[in-house]
Amino acid sequence: MRNNKRKFLLGLSGFYIVISLLFSQLTIAAQNSSTQSSSTQSQSSQSNASQNKAVQSIEQLQQQLASHAVVRGDFSQTRHMQMFDAPLTSQGQFLLSREHGLHWQQTTPFATTLILTQDSLSQQVGSEPAQVLKVSDNPMVFYFSHVFLSLFKGDTSQLTEQFTFEFQPQVNQAWQLRLLPKQAPLDKVFKQIVIEGKQDIDGIELQEIRGDRTDITFSNQTHQPETLTAAEQAAFNL
Repeated sequence: MRNNKRKFLLGLSGFYIVISLLFSQLTIAAQNSSTQSSSTQSQSSQSNASQNKAVQSIEQLQQQLASHAVVRGDFSQTRHMQMFDAPLTSQGQFLLSREHGLHWQQTTPFATTLILTQDSLSQQVGSEPAQVLKVSDNPMVFYFSHVFLSLFKGDTSQLTEQFTFEFQPQVNQAWQLRLLPKQAPLDKVFKQIVIEGKQDIDGIELQEIRGDRTDITFSNQTHQPETLTAAEQAAFNL
C-alpha cells in the first residue's frame, strides 16, 4: 500500500516537474518582437557569440537560448517529501519544442510519459491507455501551462506579474536565476524556484511552501537535429 502511494506521488510530482521545466526553459528562451524579426543568420551570430562569453544579465540569457527551437536531453529528479524518510527519485529523457510543447518521458523507477501542448496534457503510465486532459476539464492546470507557453510568443507580461526575478552571474560562465512568486496561485505552492546553468539549463530546485523540495538535474543536452522526427511530431498530436 505504501509503495503504491509512493508511486502515485512520484507520478503526480512529474506533472509539477513538467510545468517547472517548461516554465524555466521558456522563461530564459522568451523572445521579444525584435528578436523574432531577426534573420536566421543574425540569430546564429548572436548564439555563437554568447557561447564565448559569460552571461551577465537576463537579457543576455534570453539571447543565448532563444535561438534553440528544440532541446533534447536526460533528466534526473529527486523529490524530498516530509511524509517519507527516503527521497523519491526518477530518471528519463525530455524533448522541448518551441513550436509543439514538451515531451517528458520517465523511464525509471517506472515508465511514465507526459506530453504538454498549448491546449492538451497527456499522461500515460506503462502500457495503460493515455489519459488526455483538455482546457475545459481543468482550467487551473492550464492556467499554469498557458502562462508558460505564452512566452514562446514573446509575451512576458504574465510572468512578470507572477514572479520577481533575481539574476546572479556565477564563476566559470555559470549563472543562477531565482524566481520568487508574488501572488496566488503560485505563491501558495512555491516558496521559490532556483534555476542554474551555463549554455543550457543544468538544474532546477523547487522549494514548496509546505517544506517539500524537488531537485532536477539535466544532462546530455543537444539542439540537434533542429527539427522533430516523424515519431516526435506524432507524439504531439493529442
